[in-house]
Amino acid sequence: SIIWRTTHHNLQKSRMGATPPEEIAKQYAEACTIVESQTPCAPRVDHGEVPLHWKERPTSPSPIANPNTPDEGIEVGVSYPDWCISSRGQVDVSPIVKLISEGVNEPACTPPDEITKNVTKNKNNGTKKFLSKKTSGKASSSSNLWREQNAATNNVKLTRPSHDAWGIKKIILIFCDDFLHTIYTLPWYQPRNKVGKNMHAAIQPILDTLGIQQHQLVRCLLAGLPPGVTIPVHHDTGEWVKHTHRVHVPIIVPNPDKVLFRCGPTDQTLERVDCTPGHVFEMNNQAKHAVTNAGSEYRVHLILDYVNPSFFETRAQQNCPTQRVNLGPGEVITQTRRSIDRALDAGKRKHPSYLILGAQKAGTTSLYEYVNQHPWVVRAKRRETHCFDWRWDDTLQSTNERRRHCLDFYHAESMKPFPSLITGDSTPSYLLDYYRAIPRLKECFSHEPQLIIMTRDPIKRAISHYVMVTSMDGSPEQLAVRGMEWRDTTLEEVFEEDVRNMKEDGLLPYWDVEAKTLDREVFDNFVDSREEDEAWERYITTRIPLNTGSYSPLARGMYAVQCRQWFRSFNKDKFLVMKLEDMSSNSANKGVQWMVDQTLKHLGLPQFEVPDVEKKNSREYNDPLDGKEELRGWLQRFFAPHLFNH
Repeated sequence: SIIWRTTHHNLQKSRMGATPPEEIAKQYAEACTIVESQTPCAPRVDHGEVPLHWKERPTSPSPIANPNTPDEGIEVGVSYPDWCISSRGQVDVSPIVKLISEGVNEPACTPPDEITKNVTKNKNNGTKKFLSKKTSGKASSSSNLWREQNAATNNVKLTRPSHDAWGIKKIILIFCDDFLHTIYTLPWYQPRNKVGKNMHAAIQPILDTLGIQQHQLVRCLLAGLPPGVTIPVHHDTGEWVKHTHRVHVPIIVPNPDKVLFRCGPTDQTLERVDCTPGHVFEMNNQAKHAVTNAGSEYRVHLILDYVNPSFFETRAQQNCPTQRVNLGPGEVITQTRRSIDRALDAGKRKHPSYLILGAQKAGTTSLYEYVNQHPWVVRAKRRETHCFDWRWDDTLQSTNERRRHCLDFYHAESMKPFPSLITGDSTPSYLLDYYRAIPRLKECFSHEPQLIIMTRDPIKRAISHYVMVTSMDGSPEQLAVRGMEWRDTTLEEVFEEDVRNMKEDGLLPYWDVEAKTLDREVFDNFVDSREEDEAWERYITTRIPLNTGSYSPLARGMYAVQCRQWFRSFNKDKFLVMKLEDMSSNSANKGVQWMVDQTLKHLGLPQFEVPDVEKKNSREYNDPLDGKEELRGWLQRFFAPHLFNH
């Protein structure tokens, strides 16, 4: 399925194991040299919490070599954090050791892949060999919390792609998706069972040292790093990083001198961290860090992430409140790189989740492309599905058949296991062609998706429409869809033809075609009346062909009358209406990110910073109204009463 392929690709891509084996071997050798030279650890200093604004970006995302300094890779003109490690205290971890000692040095049940095979030195020539660990054949023990079989039966099995690739063992207690939308407490941290009760008691001193409450935890796990393994230099990625405080606590470290844990703003400024058991230290995981276990036994750290108390209120204000879920023993979950869902929730999300209705040439393509950069949004098979107009299949005999036909555009079957993910489309003809779209939408999608309407200065929209349709740029399919009706027709002729059509259908009793003036009193009496509805329906049913885009250049800019038809058919809270002009970076306090934030809030999705804010499906052209003030004047008079107040 398309979702499985996407998920599998993302999981593979997310592995920091993508670092070439040769590079990992090189870093392992360098780490061993540092260990053997007994390089001291940096002094312990309690700086307090790492400021979260330091974590909004990686400290060194793309190092740029400075030709004027030997410190290759130090980026010029960049201000780095003053420190990356804060020693928050020292605790007695013996209660945790007691709970997890059994089986700690048994290899992970899943053999590590080529990139995570143990690096060991060949005593004869000093070169490195990659040797795989063998899977233990011992019977499973319920008290051995490291056993995957035990976790899958009595806890919950989760994947951590990069760590799993390195052969790192794990005991997961609390975990969350990438956006901290759902926080899962696993059975082994639930006080209602013996293991969970003991874990709570054993970990509480760490929380007391940090001065935080249990409800602030969003991730908590124990990680066992195999001997002879290097986690290469990297920084953590994902939306969760900038919202959380990352804390490490060494638990089982047979020989701290053989463990090299380093962190710093750049590859060249890494400092060694004291890994004595019980050392509670917070790290800026947007900084570069790496760890090597040069010893002969597993090294175990407790890793936890917590949020500030205000985080939950902020998420609620964004229409995306955080939820907490207690998972049952052996419960099955489904994961993508950035989402986690319960298998028992499969199919709960109805698709599509949203439709961008129009208007055409009002930024609908840009908005769709921006929203689809969110990791929880899946593209439909077509950006413009047209399943309610052009691609509606009249040969289908039942509602179920028609629904299946439409759902196929949205990967509906493949999406079922992943209810956190949403999909939708942008078909800008729907706003105008309400007569066909609304009843078909209601028939096929009774769950009523969220609806989005984009507007634009109607004169600029009409000109852009004309320029697009008459342009010879594009694929043969695009040219065919646009139609050829306007190719040899002037802008004035196209606009005047639309006015005559609307006038003939009784839609413009207030407009004097010859004088090109508007009678406001007639307009006020006509608007939102039964006569207007009848005239609008007459126009829509006779003037909108399904084999061309060359129609209704002015009617498409009459936003108020178009929106009225939709507002009568759906609850107003289903709609988000925005202006293309607010997408401009020149808009005060607005712009692309502001519009995306409004859209995500409307869709109930966590906020996400859009990496690509370039315009989509736009073209440069000279204003055809330059020097045509008479034409510009009557267009302004025509559209004046139709401007839509959002």
